[in-house]
Amino acid sequence: MTVNAPPLLSLEGLTKAFGALVANDHISFDVAPGEIVGILGENGAGKSTLMNMISGLITPDSGVIKMDGKPIVLHSPRDATDAGIGMVHQHFKLVGAFTVAENLALGDRRWGKGWLKLDQLKKELQPIADQLGMPIPFDQRVEKLTVGEQQRVEILKVLARRPRLLILDEPTAVLAREERPALFRMVAELAAQGTAVIIISHKLEDILECCKRVVVMRLGKVVSISDVGGKTREDLVRLLVGDTLPELSERVTPVEQGQSLLKVEGVSLKRPNGTVALDDVSFDVRSGEILALCGVDGNGQTELMSLAAGLLKPDSGFLDYWFAPGRRGLDSARVRAGGVCHIPEDRLRDAVLPGANLADNYLLTQLRRSRFNLKGWLRPAPLLADLAESVKSYSVKTPGLGARVNQLSGGNQQKLVLAREMATRPELILAAHPTRGLDVQTIAFVNNELLAARARGAGVLLSSADLGEVWQVADRIMVLSGGRLHGPVHLSETSLHEVGKWMTDR
Repeated sequence: MTVNAPPLLSLEGLTKAFGALVANDHISFDVAPGEIVGILGENGAGKSTLMNMISGLITPDSGVIKMDGKPIVLHSPRDATDAGIGMVHQHFKLVGAFTVAENLALGDRRWGKGWLKLDQLKKELQPIADQLGMPIPFDQRVEKLTVGEQQRVEILKVLARRPRLLILDEPTAVLAREERPALFRMVAELAAQGTAVIIISHKLEDILECCKRVVVMRLGKVVSISDVGGKTREDLVRLLVGDTLPELSERVTPVEQGQSLLKVEGVSLKRPNGTVALDDVSFDVRSGEILALCGVDGNGQTELMSLAAGLLKPDSGFLDYWFAPGRRGLDSARVRAGGVCHIPEDRLRDAVLPGANLADNYLLTQLRRSRFNLKGWLRPAPLLADLAESVKSYSVKTPGLGARVNQLSGGNQQKLVLAREMATRPELILAAHPTRGLDVQTIAFVNNELLAARARGAGVLLSSADLGEVWQVADRIMVLSGGRLHGPVHLSETSLHEVGKWMTDR
């Protein structure tokens, strides 16, 4: 990048809201040709929404996107491609049964509308791959490639369209440590050729090693834009999590904690792709406490919550529940029958049937309750009575009990899930990001329900990335980073800064 080069990309006051939730609030910054800019922020900071606007996946409510000083309007990813913007997503969009060349040809009419011109494709793209030091096995099926090789295919697919701005979403999240230097060399070479690069990452070493400037986002806003030169990990941690906590005056008084409800001992687990999800994890959840599980997405929290719910089995170690001491390998039905409820991370995928009505969704996890099931026969009267009471108690705004779940707002969908899961007064509550994407009022409602359960003696394992919220409701906290566990410790024994360091310790 030349000194004082004019911006290639300019964002001016970009704002995007989903209902009452403001995901991006007047975002403004520039990226110059040949500059590598890092976007740093906790989960829910608004990074994905921002990049989706720049790449044409969603449109801003207000604000302006400029390329070369001229406003552009992006209604689709094709508009972004035509404007010279390319994005490599964290989750690859490749067809495993196709060859690399066939994947590169998908969606690009240059390589033919019927018979694919794969020889021409290889001839034109091989020099790009060679120049960037990316060995590409064009004739190999994608399913046979390593994750690092698949990423290079995704990058080449974007570079084939000659973008002037390249966005990389968590580019090292799926890479082994030894694969990272090759990625960074390629990014540096692209920048030297004049391509502007935006790297979205939660890994501090990525920002320190690769970027010239860093934009820090928190709760939908840009809180800092600064040069990376001279900064340390400590500096970035402070920017990432801030120096202050929310006012704690309304935090409830601690209650006496009782027996261990769930004991996790020496649990390790690998993902299907061979990466480590959990590495020798041990802790317990007690009655009368909220134990917060924190960490940046992708560090093992999802797998740990699934293990606790009986949806996965560990490779080694064990989970011991209070209702079945010494029994191993309990499935999800047995875990739920023992008095455990599960509020999943992704409610649309794992908690509700969007096209089904409220009654059917309420019944999903309660089919075995004798109140609703008489020797295999459904009892609709008590089901509808309980549903009506839950809808009223949890303030679920709905056109009626026969309404489909997809007619409800996200907040009311979450209230319905909470009402269903709490209906049996569970002893152990597994709550994965129960307030993510909700408005302020619904967040307060959900947290109050968790606190009420704690007050009656239930134990809560709360997976959350919102440290401010955790400090309001939790008794103890633990952090997963790279599958390794820090803690648990009482909140009085740690600090926001220390937890931030744990979250970025890779």
